[in-house]
Parts: sequence; structure tokens; C-alpha cells
Amino acid sequence: MTEFVCRRTGQAYEVGEQLDQDGHAVVRAVVSAGPDLALKLYLPATLRRRPDLEARIKAMIANPPAYRPDPSGPVICAWPEDAAYVSGQFAGFVMPRVDTDKAVTIHDVSTRHATTWHERVAVAENLARAVTVLHDGDVVSGDFREWNLLVWSDCRVTLLGCDRMQIVDPESKRRFPCVAGRDACTPPELQLPASLSSTFRTSSSDIFTLALHLHLLLLHGAHPFRGRWEGRGNSPPEHVLAQEALWSYAGDRRLAPLPGAPPLTVLPATLQQYFRAAFVDGARNPDARPPAQDWLTELVRLRESLVACPVDPARSPSRPGSTPPGDNPERASSSGPAAAAAVPIDAAALPARPGLGVAGSRPMPPARSNQGMPSGTRRLESTPPRRTRSALRLAAWAATTAVAIGGALAVSTAARRSAPPLTDPAVSAQTHTTSTTPLSRPDDPTAALEQIRTQDAPAVEGLAESWVAQLSTRPAAPQSTGRTVADAAILAGHDTLRKQHPGAVLLKSTDWNYDGQFWITIMNERFPTAEEANTWCQTHRFAPQDCFAKKLSHTGVIEGSARYRR
Repeated sequence: MTEFVCRRTGQAYEVGEQLDQDGHAVVRAVVSAGPDLALKLYLPATLRRRPDLEARIKAMIANPPAYRPDPSGPVICAWPEDAAYVSGQFAGFVMPRVDTDKAVTIHDVSTRHATTWHERVAVAENLARAVTVLHDGDVVSGDFREWNLLVWSDCRVTLLGCDRMQIVDPESKRRFPCVAGRDACTPPELQLPASLSSTFRTSSSDIFTLALHLHLLLLHGAHPFRGRWEGRGNSPPEHVLAQEALWSYAGDRRLAPLPGAPPLTVLPATLQQYFRAAFVDGARNPDARPPAQDWLTELVRLRESLVACPVDPARSPSRPGSTPPGDNPERASSSGPAAAAAVPIDAAALPARPGLGVAGSRPMPPARSNQGMPSGTRRLESTPPRRTRSALRLAAWAATTAVAIGGALAVSTAARRSAPPLTDPAVSAQTHTTSTTPLSRPDDPTAALEQIRTQDAPAVEGLAESWVAQLSTRPAAPQSTGRTVADAAILAGHDTLRKQHPGAVLLKSTDWNYDGQFWITIMNERFPTAEEANTWCQTHRFAPQDCFAKKLSHTGVIEGSARYRR
């Protein structure tokens, strides 16, 4: 195929280079249409599986939200702008081109220690703004997978996966439901055995997930349902804790924040109340969750209260201002006079940019970059006193926080789809080891992944036609300028899992019965049934979306080869 025709204009365009892909579609450049458009072409299997796609895309084009506030500026989300036809048949749609190779995900920003308080507040505000725009347009996102939430160097946020969102046809009033399965971001009321693809949602279901991401951002990676379990038996999975309204900051004796987590009091009282409404009251009554506009209003108020403070060189070994004001990890064990309660900005690293926007075209730089963030916001004027923190103690605090979110991120330049699965590192690793990481590894992360794949191939082949525990699935990066960064993040995630579970091995999905191209980490252990593989995942306290049973096969059978946990 060399060209396609747009439905509304009837104009033909040439199909350009591949920009991205997943198991459902391929994204390509559009030739002769400028650099700002991209074409999403659905795979034939996707078109057969989702016969309503053409009607859905037409409805989205007819009733868009305000996804482009400035006609010549960046977009809040990659919304369909025209339907594409090849040889008279519906094939996909044209959308704003988003340079995802250079972006990082909101999860990366949330869990990266070098992210400053300034950046966290700015990104939180822009995420709330994006969700507000969707809800104002009667759109429910539903799909908050990490690689669909991108952040740029000016703290702007762009949402992808718009064709999976819940929308309404303005003419027929037909409602197209969200196309999303259960994951760690699914609200309690939707944690049902039935398929979620036929469940119509309200905007309150998005608020649960919005609050979860804001919690991670504003509380330095602290997950609302991951803490120190002091109840009977083992800690229930996160989705069960959410169903039971056991928010780690709720004051329930059974679940407390992990050691080193910031106190809730670093946030304004209103935001504290909003989190309680989202996670505690909302577990029983979803309508009790504050709407996106309320979150946005409070986050704007928080940003406007920020002031720049002098830099205290004793407070951070890397970038200053990486923790919220009032967060003092030494509060439980240290004594001595309190130091100034300042949250500094590295002013020299910040480019001069006007204000905060809602979407952008340049990515947030890695922590080690000399580039910085916009200087249009200020710091909190008054904060609780805190003691001077040494670089050594701050490093220890950072390590504790990283463990709390499921393992330190070894690569600070992690791009989208980069975060390793969230597991409980307190659980002991497998006692058997199948292969070890090579002593001499190529500097290029892509070559390093291929080396591990080759090294592990004999062990993986021994698992053919058996059930295994799949620990991680990361989309393989396309041939592009951002491949090195993406593969480095995949490599870091695999290494983290391998340290926790020495029996972990690496494979490429193209060698086995998978739909799409992925790097996959599994345990080198055969299980006679899917139930026993899932029991292994449960025993080792993996989140349901991170670890599940997979039957490896060379026969090409995909349907039914995965048994997901609930």
C-alpha cells in the first residue's frame, strides 16, 4: 500500500515511514501533509475483531473535545481528525503526530527520584487539565496504561489511545464503550469477572485512576494501595485493598504507608480530602469522587502558591527540590535544630518558557540531562520546618522509596512503556538459577537484549508447550531515533526482575505464540496448569496485571494461551 484517501476531503496522501506499532495497529508518517500528521492503520485482524471501528472513528471526528486549544499549538490528545480508506475500504484514521520517541511517561516522572517538586505539581496539573477537557466533551478515557500518558520537557501532558475511549455519536446517540481490560488502574466498581469492553462507564471511574496517578506524582511515587500490611495473613492484592477502601493513608491499622513515604500533610488539606473521597468514600459510592475540574482547580491553586527558595547544597546529591515541602524522612529518628523549610529550584537549568501549557512537542529530559523544566511556577511560601538532610541519608531515603514502588529504575532516561512491573521485593527470589547475566555486556542496550535472549534461548525452549509465569511484557521499540532509550529501559526492567527472581529469563514474542512484538520476561519453571502458574504469581505477590499464566507454544495458537488473574 502506497497511499490512502481521507474521507472528508477526498484527498489522497502517500504513506510514509513507520513510527510505531502494537498488536492492533501500525502508525505511519503521512507524506506531503506536513510533519504534524500521522496515520494509524489497523491490522486486518483488528478490523475483523472490532467491526464497529469505522462508526466509532466517524463519531469521534464529528464530536471532538477541545483537544487542540490553540489551532497552531500542541494537542492534549491524539484525537482522530479524518478517516482513512484504502481501495475504498476503511483502514484507520489520521491524527496529530506525536513524537513519542522522545517522551517519558507519567509513571517515569512519578517514580524518578530526580523529578523536582516543581515538576510533579506542574505535571499533575496538566494531567488533571487533560482529563477535564475529555469529560467536558462527554468522553471517558478508561485506558490509563502508562505508555498512553506522555510528558514533555515543559511539563505538558499528551494522552494517546483515543480510539479506545468511550464516546457518544452526536447524531445517533449511540455510545461506544471503552476498550480496556482490568489493570492496576481499574476502579473497584469495574473489577468484575465480565469483560469490561461492554461496560458503559461514568466519568467517576476516570477519577479513581486520575487520583492514583496524582497520588504517585505528589507523594513521590507512594502508591495508594501499597504499604506496610499489619493485618492477618498476607497482604491482599492492590485491587482487593482498593475494593475494601484500604487506602494506605486512611488511618486503618491494617495498612500503613511504607517507611520513608512522605506524610500526607505535605499536601494542602483540600487535596488530602480529595484523595480520601476518591479512595475511601469512592470505593462505596463512586459519585463521591471529586470531578476532574475540582482537582484541576486545587492543583492550580497549589502551583500558584509555589515560590522559589535558595538552594541548600546539603539537601540533595543530584537535583534539588526533588521532594515535597514538609517531607522529612528523618522525622522519626533524627534530632537537632530545624533547618529552613525551602524547596529549591535549579534556576540555572531552567529554560525561559512562558507559563504552563496543556500539551507539547518536546520531551521532559532525562534526569542527567542539562536541559531543565519551565520556570513559570513558584514554590510553596510556607512549609513545616525540616532538618538538614545529608546526601547519604537522602540516598537511603530514595532507595527506600524506590523499593516501595517495586524496584529501583536503573535507567533515568526511561522512555514510554519503560517501567518494570510492580512487585513486592520483600518476597524471596527463586532458589534455582537458569542462567546468569553476561559478565561482559554490549554498551548498546539493543545488543544487550539480544545477547540475553540468545543466552536464555535454550532454557526458554525447554518450556515449550507448558504453562509458565509471565512477569513482564514490554513493547519492542521500532527502528527509530528513540529505540536506544526505550531498549535501555526494557533492559533495566528485566535486570530488576532478574535480581529479585534469579530464575527469570528473557524471550522475544516473535519466537512464540504472541500477537505483536514484545520483550517478555518469564520464570524458568514449568507448571502443569494455568492455575498453578497464577498461584506462583500470587504467592510472590505480583500485581494481577503484572504476572499471569502463559502457555508457550510454537504452534501459533494465541487465543486462550494466557490466563489472567483477577
